[in-house]
Amino acid sequence: MTLDGGVIPHILCHRCSRIIHSDWVQERLARLEPWTGTSTWALDGDAGQEEKLRFFHSESLEKLEASAAAGCHLCTLISKKDQYFEWFKDEEHTGVVQVVACAGHSSVWLETSRIQELEIDEDMPHDLPGLDDWLEERYSQSLDFSGAWIMDDFVTVQLRKVQSDTYSPAAGPDSNLPLSASSDAPQVLESIQYWLKDCVDNHPECNRYSSTQKDPTAIWLPTRLIDVGEVPGKLAPRLVISAAEGLAKKKAHYLTLSHSWSISTKPHNLKLETENMTQLQDRIPFDDRLSKTFRDAMKITQQLGCRYIWIDSLCIIQSGTEAKKDWQREGLTMSDVYGHSRCNITALGTGGNDGCYTPRNPLQTSPCRIKVCDEKSAIYAVNSLLENTFTENVEQSPLFKRGWVFQESVLSSRAVYFGAPQLFWECRRQAFAESWPFKTGTPRVQERLTEPTLRATGDTPFSSKTVFEALCNTEEQQTDGSHEQKNREKHLIEHTFPSFLCWEKIVKTFIGTSLTFTSDRLFAVAGIARAIEHFRSFTYVTGTWRELYPLDLLWRFTRELGERKNVVSGSNAPSWSWAAKELDVQASLKNIARSGKNTQRPAHWDGNKRFLVESVTSVAYLSQLVKYPNPPFESKYRPDKEGEITIDLKGRVCMGLVKTELDIQGFPQDRLYVAGKDKTPVIVHMDDDTPADGLEVVLVMLMEWEGLVGNYWKRQFQAGLVLVAKDEGDKGGSTIYRRVGAFRTGELSECPVNAFDGSEMEEVLGIC
Repeated sequence: MTLDGGVIPHILCHRCSRIIHSDWVQERLARLEPWTGTSTWALDGDAGQEEKLRFFHSESLEKLEASAAAGCHLCTLISKKDQYFEWFKDEEHTGVVQVVACAGHSSVWLETSRIQELEIDEDMPHDLPGLDDWLEERYSQSLDFSGAWIMDDFVTVQLRKVQSDTYSPAAGPDSNLPLSASSDAPQVLESIQYWLKDCVDNHPECNRYSSTQKDPTAIWLPTRLIDVGEVPGKLAPRLVISAAEGLAKKKAHYLTLSHSWSISTKPHNLKLETENMTQLQDRIPFDDRLSKTFRDAMKITQQLGCRYIWIDSLCIIQSGTEAKKDWQREGLTMSDVYGHSRCNITALGTGGNDGCYTPRNPLQTSPCRIKVCDEKSAIYAVNSLLENTFTENVEQSPLFKRGWVFQESVLSSRAVYFGAPQLFWECRRQAFAESWPFKTGTPRVQERLTEPTLRATGDTPFSSKTVFEALCNTEEQQTDGSHEQKNREKHLIEHTFPSFLCWEKIVKTFIGTSLTFTSDRLFAVAGIARAIEHFRSFTYVTGTWRELYPLDLLWRFTRELGERKNVVSGSNAPSWSWAAKELDVQASLKNIARSGKNTQRPAHWDGNKRFLVESVTSVAYLSQLVKYPNPPFESKYRPDKEGEITIDLKGRVCMGLVKTELDIQGFPQDRLYVAGKDKTPVIVHMDDDTPADGLEVVLVMLMEWEGLVGNYWKRQFQAGLVLVAKDEGDKGGSTIYRRVGAFRTGELSECPVNAFDGSEMEEVLGIC
């Protein structure tokens, strides 16, 4: 430790140094090829082929932690103390700590664990090589880990060879300068500046908003901004009206802030009101009336070379005579506010006094340089537990359970995350963490859609930003005028389905968040919808897209077995939109055509085509979208209470009866029996959990497909909507229906391959 509290990186204790510099490890490190940024942490190709050598490290966990506290960088990475979960502390740290050096075809890694109930004894050698032999001998004597020998507290440290020019902070990878124990440090700021400049200069996809302006010389700015002051190091914030200040002509850039809404709702925290607007235009008090999070964000804004920042509760009127009108107007500009932002500062803290900065052990958040290979490359160690830290610290944080913050994270091209044990950066191309600040290769769009999590440690990132980018950047070929079935089928598989997958991922993630008012369900995703409309020229209404028909209508909800409850939403959305329903956190959105057994998406779209799950041999639309609504502008995002938004479908229609029966596990299950057929049950997924037994319904079939199940036998599937009559006599005497569920054939083994015989009548139905 240094006098100013900094820590010197890359220092190894004697025991770690002897492992790293052993002939066995050095020989295998010499084989490493440079890390390209596209490989994953999974040791591809190494399973079952690895070599291992066991080393004795410490007599106890306590000794290992003491070595980490003394400043050994590698001991800090392998000890896990104060990291993402603790070592088990049973039996007071008993059990020796071992390090197993492993090598495969293309990787070298260290596996560290404690072996419980293996303690030092009088016969234990006093030299380290002798201890290695002692450990190997006793390890070989018993491999029964279900008994006295238990390996737990498993940690893996990866050793990667990295090219020096891929190290992202401008300070470079070989610096031995002390690392600060706070995220409020010059080297942290330098990393952010480097990431931001590199993205602005070299990532066209992250500059998509500015590059698609009708007037390339124009700069879009929010109605109001916070001017933090022009004198470096001296913050003098005030509220400014962008147009009145002529900021567009000055080509001013601004940042945005995402934060916990509890900051803005606390009565003692300053916010914009009708009554204090003039006062805040003169001066925003930079004291305790302004939350620490806001003060830190203003400081970061100035440090990053920007003069302006947009903060919701200071830039949108929160109370007073003009508040409602101002919110309705400004709320619909969120796609532009966050889309044109230079960078979004995300404060993960849950309270205003948490601020943006956090104390931490910098050795846990910095790669440990193990070996300098030459002037162009070096080998670094990083704890592989960091692979999931973005998910744990950011995506699973309380902040990201807020629906409005999800929209902000999708729309902003760049974001820097403060408040976690380390700093994170994310843009539409790359993701960084302080613990792994090496440039990644640019993954292909299809690779970006790989489930399940975003990794911020150099792996191919999967996040809402990359999904949004893939959706907005899809090159779509329109079908020709013939509308032949083969053309429609090709278009569905190659264009509609990939776009639908992206939108489905966005909606599923959004549904898992919470809103203070359920009536805001559509309004809180309006910014995302408007941006997609801008980039793709799609037609959007209340959560669905005309261009994604019929897939976009075949949603259903999954719930725990046996759990039945009403899910009616207060959004006033039409029954055919997912936004008409409100979910609890245990439920999720799912497409009716997606199998429950296998939800993995295909790796590519050529060769053996796959549709949703099954390898498809044919696809057919069974309906046509006759009329898609064009409601008033705001009603697309926030439907009128008095208005009805109706679609008209022309398709094959038949009658049916819903019966609630018990499945083989004794849980209630709704089965649908088609009129005029004997015992042809179809599973029906009801939208609400009101009693459905004996309910007479109308079935409209939207599509069917034939696919290979298990890649060796064909099965036919059909999917559509379950409707009931809402009322009669409207629209010239025609019946208007509302959706109550969706169905898919082929889910029951006793169900015929084709549950319908083709004799259904073709009708035009209005659904509201």
